[in-house]
Amino acid sequence: MTNDHPSSTYRPLTEESGGAIGFSIFASAPRVLHIDSDHDAALVLAALLVPETQVTHVPTLAAAQELLHKEKFALVVLDPDLPDGDGIDLLAELRAYQGDARVLMYSARHPEHHNAGSAFLPKPWTSPRQLWRTVSDLLGIGPAMPVEPQ
Repeated sequence: MTNDHPSSTYRPLTEESGGAIGFSIFASAPRVLHIDSDHDAALVLAALLVPETQVTHVPTLAAAQELLHKEKFALVVLDPDLPDGDGIDLLAELRAYQGDARVLMYSARHPEHHNAGSAFLPKPWTSPRQLWRTVSDLLGIGPAMPVEPQ
């Protein structure tokens, strides 16, 4: 066993990084923004996708708008049924600030929005395997689940 690490995961220690460790296993993990008022769905999604991705969850339209203006994401998983507004209203803003981000519409309602994003999955009827396959396809990170469900 050696300490050789791929250069894509090596982060040199700088004053801006603020950390004391120059190596991160998450350095190349794609960032996912999950916008959903359902905390159970947020837990399931995070448990399924971490550590292959970095998942940030917000439960409201306002919190999502704030993050979309400040941070970059490779994928946005959106349930448009939010307590403070219709998540569909976010799509134009999302495309303006996150032009390269893919959008997964993940909703128990709103079948009329199937084509609003890059993909659509119905919740809660989507299996963890199908959710993983869809996310991995959208991010290009490989079809095999990291841990197969039992």
